[in-house]
Amino acid sequence: MEIRNLKTFIRVAAMRNFTHAARELGYSQSNVSAQILQLEQEIGVPLFNRSGRTVSLTQFGEELLPWAQELCATAQKMENLLRSEDFLGGTVRVGMTDSISELLLEDAFLTYHRRFPKVQLEISLDTTANLLARMRKGELDAACVITDPLPPTEWQIVAEREVPIVAAANPALPLARRESVTLRELAAQELVMMETEAPYSIQFEQAMARQHLECKPVFRLQSAETALRVIEREGFVTVLPLYTVQSAAAEGRAAILQVEDWHHSEFLQEVLHRSRVLTPQIAGFLEELRASLREALKKE
Repeated sequence: MEIRNLKTFIRVAAMRNFTHAARELGYSQSNVSAQILQLEQEIGVPLFNRSGRTVSLTQFGEELLPWAQELCATAQKMENLLRSEDFLGGTVRVGMTDSISELLLEDAFLTYHRRFPKVQLEISLDTTANLLARMRKGELDAACVITDPLPPTEWQIVAEREVPIVAAANPALPLARRESVTLRELAAQELVMMETEAPYSIQFEQAMARQHLECKPVFRLQSAETALRVIEREGFVTVLPLYTVQSAAAEGRAAILQVEDWHHSEFLQEVLHRSRVLTPQIAGFLEELRASLREALKKE
């Protein structure tokens, strides 16, 4: 016996009219008639006296009505309980890049815990390439990555934001006081780059290669914060997402360079693999993550 059919039975009984009940429920009249017929066949008795456009309950219908109302009310309570964030449990495994974690700090995690107190949250920090590989294997439920646009045939893109990629330098470098610089001039500097799999590192090095320039970084790092600390101490240049650099630039700890012949953006994306179901627990964390990112980027 389907709850849907019982709900339809209750509305027809209240309105004494199949057409009006259908309009209120958003069904066609034939659909309502089919649901009532199915219910009558399951019970084995007629529920309505049909006379022209109006209907009335049979004695069997009168007896069924309070039971149907109680069953539907109980089903609604169960549905509300299962949707309650206080009730939901389990484990949510989310990955993100180091730079995103540094930007968020604890805000998103603590707000999420208050919403879903019974959910255990596991956060993994890794490179974009590794996070995508782990989602393909089913090891992570979702991730927040900075990358080139991902193919929607494989990925569910829950949210995305375009992020400029910039070159940043120690403010004491003569280069930092210039209105603009070129890739050739950057190639002559000591570079601190992110890991080879980072999409923006790949794009930058490909741009240099197209001009037959060689990129030989003195360091390759995974932490944007470490890269910034390094260029603050020595006369180095690095390539990072703008949001990781702006605070340091505003405080005079780093200088953002205007590169004449290279302009590039990546996309900060909240993603799931196509095979993964977007549960309320996962969706809730991504909502908090998005809100925290929006607030953090607003301050930059």
